Amino acid sequence: MGFLSRSKGSILLVEDSALTRFYSRRLLENNGYEVAEAASGEEALVKIRERLDPFDLVIIDINLPGIDGLTTIEKIKAIPHYRYVPVMILTVEAKISTVKQAIQVGAIEYLCKPFSTEQLLQRVERLIGRSEDPREILERLLRLEINRAKRGNSKFSLVLAQRTAAGRFNTASVKRLLQKKLREIDEVLMLDDNLLALVLPLTDKEGAATVIKKLQEWVAEKGWRFGLAVYPENGGNGKELFGYAQTAISKS
Repeated sequence: MGFLSRSKGSILLVEDSALTRFYSRRLLENNGYEVAEAASGEEALVKIRERLDPFDLVIIDINLPGIDGLTTIEKIKAIPHYRYVPVMILTVEAKISTVKQAIQVGAIEYLCKPFSTEQLLQRVERLIGRSEDPREILERLLRLEINRAKRGNSKFSLVLAQRTAAGRFNTASVKRLLQKKLREIDEVLMLDDNLLALVLPLTDKEGAATVIKKLQEWVAEKGWRFGLAVYPENGGNGKELFGYAQTAISKS
C-alpha cells in the first residue's frame, strides 16, 4: 500500500551517562522505537508532564544525580496515566535489596550494566513488544472496519493528512494532539515523518469533512493537504481506499 517506516513504541531513557544514552538510543531507534532522553530524574519528570500521552516504557538508571532512580520511579508512578506503564531499571550490580526496592516502587524489570545490545532489545521487546510496521496496522484496521461496516450496513472514512511544509509542531506531536481531541473509537497512525492516517468509524463524507476542518483549527498552521476516502463508495477494500485518498491529496 505504499506506507513508509515502522511505528514506534515510545521509550523514555533516563541515564546520566551521555555515552550510554547515545548507544542505547541509536540501537532502539534503529529497531523502530521512538526514544526521548533525560539525564536526571528532574528532567525525566518534566518530559513526562510535557508529553500529551504516556510513554510506552521508561528505562531508568538507579544512580542519578539529584533525585535518585528509585525516588523518580515513585514520582512517575504517582502520575495516574503512568500507573500501568512498565519501568525497567539499569543498575551496575543487581543487589537483591536494590531490585526489591525497585519492584516495591513500581519497576518490573532490571538490566545490569554493562549490557549487550541483544540483552537490551530482548528486555524491551518482552515489555512492550516488537515495533510494528504501520502499513500492517492500517491494513488490519481497515479490514476490521470494513467487516464492521458490512455487518452494520454503515460507513467509515479514511483521512490522509500530508505535511508539505515545516510548522510549529512535528508530525508526532500533531498525532498526539489528534489522539487527545478525537473520539475514543477513532484511530490516528503516523505512516512517515510527513503523513498521518485517520480511521474514523461510523463517519460519512460530511462527518469526515468536519473532522478535517477541526484538524486545521487545532493544528493552526498551513502546509497540510488532505485526502478523504469513504467506504464503500470510494473503495471496497483497504488498498482501494488508500489509493483513492492518496489521489485526493494530489488533487487538493
